[in-house]
Amino acid sequence: MSAVLLVAASAGAVADVRIEQAWLRAVPPVSPSMAGYFVLVNDTDEPVVLTGARAEFAGMAMLHDTSTDGEGRRSMSHLKEVTIPAGESLAFTPGGRHLMLMKMDPVPEAGETPKVCLAFQNHADLCGAFQVRHNEP
Repeated sequence: MSAVLLVAASAGAVADVRIEQAWLRAVPPVSPSMAGYFVLVNDTDEPVVLTGARAEFAGMAMLHDTSTDGEGRRSMSHLKEVTIPAGESLAFTPGGRHLMLMKMDPVPEAGETPKVCLAFQNHADLCGAFQVRHNEP
């Protein structure tokens, strides 16, 4: 299942910034956090700057990136913003850039589709249903 969202840029026009392939990795009900993945498509003539996210069920949401050092150790780092160039898309995937949702109450269960909103510096927020699943779509 793929979630797609379009936002009105002005009266009668449709913006070409959208969320595709949105999903959250299912976790046990006592988990303090869960990761979210999606593709952000920017078919406009201007870059868009993603600055964060929010969800009613999460007390905190952050953009993260995963890196691996020369010895194979992985770590996550906070991303303050991510720019999606004009006419391009950017994937948030397992093992790379991703959304971290923390302090969840309640923890969404597999099969649910809670709403998650992405915030931008230079664009209206985009909200969409993120399917909770155990594996990649």
